[in-house]
Amino acid sequence: MLTVGSHFILVLALAFPSWVTAQSTKPGESEISLPDGNGVFVKNSAGGWIKLERAKTDDSKAHGMGRFLETDGLSGLNMTLEYRGAQAAIQISDRRPTFHVRGIGSAKEALIVQLTRKKDSREARIDTTEASFDNKVGFKRGEIRRVATGSISRTEFTVVPDLELKPGEYLLVLGDATAIFDFGVSQSKN
Repeated sequence: MLTVGSHFILVLALAFPSWVTAQSTKPGESEISLPDGNGVFVKNSAGGWIKLERAKTDDSKAHGMGRFLETDGLSGLNMTLEYRGAQAAIQISDRRPTFHVRGIGSAKEALIVQLTRKKDSREARIDTTEASFDNKVGFKRGEIRRVATGSISRTEFTVVPDLELKPGEYLLVLGDATAIFDFGVSQSKN
């Protein structure tokens, strides 16, 4: 029969090897050789790294500005953000990519936003009434794709969509409007 002390030691002995295994399988800097510098990186189909660039807006159109000002900001302000080009410069084939982020943004505020493709641009709609702690910019809920994040180190983390992304154009948002990166998911070649 086990005493309380020996039972504790047995539980600790059984738990410790699994803890060591869990810690050793966590991706670390030695296992993942990211390119130097801060940025957002994703592997391409050949196994090399691609660095995402910050999304550049062409134009923004505000709707309801008069009402917004009249109510001292109590009414919603709707905007359409327009991004350059019919598609992002970075196109990936992986429907559930893992983004590796170093030195930029916040894992707690990470999300992916699907853009609406136009002839020569891509658009995202924002509404100040949709803004929240994890959606500071105020992207429309229907365009948001939730993500799971994982910590690699104090300055690095990963972002993975909860569900596969459909072919289309997206923004990876890592907090406020200064930490937004664009990418596209291309059609399968099957």
